[in-house]
Amino acid sequence: MLGLVPAVFPPILRELPTPSLELFDLDEEFASEKVRLAQVTNKCNNDQLDFFVKECGDILGLSDKVRNKNDAKSIISYVLE
Repeated sequence: MLGLVPAVFPPILRELPTPSLELFDLDEEFASEKVRLAQVTNKCNNDQLDFFVKECGDILGLSDKVRNKNDAKSIISYVLE
């Protein structure tokens, strides 16, 4: 043998490119109304009642039927009519 020493180089790791599509929650897209309502119920507390009513209105399709979509009172009044 000629006394050669093999050259060992560490691998060059490249950073992966960012995904070209925007990431979104598949559970939210394919979940049934009951599951989505349960998720909103678990997420909200007593201080977030306004947000809870708006989200439930969106899930159940009531927000399109009321005059003011951003007002929880109008969603509740529509339900109680």
